[in-house]
Amino acid sequence: MRTMVAGLVAAAMPGFAQEAAVQDGEINPLNAVVKLEVTTAKPDICCPWANRTSGGTGSGAVIDRGLILTCAHCVTDSCYIRVRKHNEDTLYHGSVKFVDNDADLALVGVDDPAFMEGIEPMEIGETPHVQDDVLAVGYPLGGEDISYTRGIVSRIEDISYSHGWTYLLGIQVDAAINPGNSGGPVLDMRSGKIAGIAFQGLGKEEGEALGFIIPSDIIRHFLVDIRDGRVDGFPDLLFSEDQMESPAKRRYYKMDSGRTGVIVQDVASVLGTDSIRTDDIILEVDGYKVSNNGRIRLKGGEPRSLYYPLYVRQIGEKIPVKVYRDGAVVETSITAMKKNPPIRGWMYDEKPDYFVYGGFVFTTISLDYMVQSDAKFHDDLFRDKEFDHEEAVVISFCFADKCIEGYIGCDKSLVRSVNGVKVRNLRHLVELVDSCRDGFVCFGLDRGNEWDIKVIVDAKEMRESTARVMKRNLIPSDRSEDLCVN
Repeated sequence: MRTMVAGLVAAAMPGFAQEAAVQDGEINPLNAVVKLEVTTAKPDICCPWANRTSGGTGSGAVIDRGLILTCAHCVTDSCYIRVRKHNEDTLYHGSVKFVDNDADLALVGVDDPAFMEGIEPMEIGETPHVQDDVLAVGYPLGGEDISYTRGIVSRIEDISYSHGWTYLLGIQVDAAINPGNSGGPVLDMRSGKIAGIAFQGLGKEEGEALGFIIPSDIIRHFLVDIRDGRVDGFPDLLFSEDQMESPAKRRYYKMDSGRTGVIVQDVASVLGTDSIRTDDIILEVDGYKVSNNGRIRLKGGEPRSLYYPLYVRQIGEKIPVKVYRDGAVVETSITAMKKNPPIRGWMYDEKPDYFVYGGFVFTTISLDYMVQSDAKFHDDLFRDKEFDHEEAVVISFCFADKCIEGYIGCDKSLVRSVNGVKVRNLRHLVELVDSCRDGFVCFGLDRGNEWDIKVIVDAKEMRESTARVMKRNLIPSDRSEDLCVN
């Protein structure tokens, strides 16, 4: 390990030769840092029958035989992955084995046995402390060869992960994190082990070129999660809370001076009534005392949010919680789980469904659609599903055609019903529409603040115009493959 650390220091410090720190016959530890060249084919959410092809680069660290740890956003929607090693010019081909979009982490596999020649897998270390020295290694844009930037840990706290739109533990470092660095290891200079994975940064206009890494706590959660061969991801935040720093507020809730905590404002229905409740005051989470400002302290005194003990647990695990309820201390628990709303999550590595009917294009609402379209919907889309397979359907696009004259501005509208029947999901909508051969079809729509809009079309006209609309707009099929009748 000393030789490994000496090699890292030599690589990071000007005036020292990296090769001098690695003795004859020993493997350079930085050979485990590889470059990923990725071609992607991402479906167009607004035109779901079409793909947009592009390419990019990222970095990765070999952590086991033929397995590369990298960022999910580096390989999302990938159709071709090339892997280049630091210590040779041979080109290898990789494939995605596991992806956790919540944590922006992925494992890429290389099957060629020759790939591991000259590579010693890197170890996952511990999450570093503030002011610890770290070394970011990777392949940022602006050059072809491996790059090293040294820095210190500036801050450790929950941050927004831009890929998964999750809120998890992140580490701010002053080492430069640039495009292409993503997925590369950030090494603890004391141990030589992986302290985190570089994954996002802020430009100078946003904060003096701040860089962020995914800490080893989150990486370890991902690696434990995939042991059963599937990715469950991270638990959702299932409640909201408010601080209890106001003396008047503490007196109102009869909190004596020996107790601290935060008050629960809202609870997701998936937790049930046997867990925490609105107006409970959370005193402890997993044995950690909760302060009045909503933080806990680790054994060494480092602060974390009260959600930290929750999101480091695997889906299905129970976390003990102590609350103050109706003047008494109650011991209960929270089950780590995900919410189950009737809208799909991020459409990573999957094709959106669609159905063309006359000039209307219907699709299932996803987070991608909501962001790209900037559509506004009612809050009930974020409640838990009322029944299995419930999914919200939207008119995503309107093609100008005489069959929908007067309704061309109905895109971004939620479809509540067809001929008075509540729509359960897109497949159900297709079944309802296909059964209407003659007469009229009445769609019940909601759009932002407009409720129960009636859109009435002629069934025969719509059916006959579909082929015309498809030909004019180069649409290969009136429905996605998953909606075709077997």
